[in-house]
Amino acid sequence: IFLFIIMNYLIAIQLFIYFRSMLPDVVDDFKVKNPSCQDLEPLFYSCYGFFSKLGGDMSVGVSTLVLYFAGYKPGACKHNPEVIFSLWVLFAPVPICLLLISLMIFCFYPINEEQQRKIQDALREAGYVFVFVLA
Repeated sequence: IFLFIIMNYLIAIQLFIYFRSMLPDVVDDFKVKNPSCQDLEPLFYSCYGFFSKLGGDMSVGVSTLVLYFAGYKPGACKHNPEVIFSLWVLFAPVPICLLLISLMIFCFYPINEEQQRKIQDALREAGYVFVFVLA
C-alpha cells in the first residue's frame, strides 16, 4: 500500500510539473506566431488558473450530483449498492479514462525540444531579453 501511495504521489507531481512547464512554451510559441500581440502572458496564466479551478469545481459538482441521484445519505453506516458502484466509477474508470485522453493529447503536442530551440532563437532575433535568476 505504501508503494502504491508513493507511486500515485509521484505521478501527480509529474503531471502537475508537466502542465506548468508547457505553459511558457505555449506563450513563447504564441509570441513568435503573433508578433503584433504584446504582453499577453498574464492572459495565458489567468486562463490556465481559471480553467484549472473550473475543472476542479466541475468534478466536485458532478460527483455530488452522481452521489445524490444514487441515494447517498451522509452519516449512514451502510449504503446501497448503487452508491458503492457510483463511488467505484467516480474513483476508478472515469479518472483513468480522462488521464488516458490527456496523455493522447500530449502525444500530439507540437512543441518538442527542437521546436523549442527554434522558438527561443526566433525570440532572441526579435529582441526579447531572457533573464534567468538562480536562487
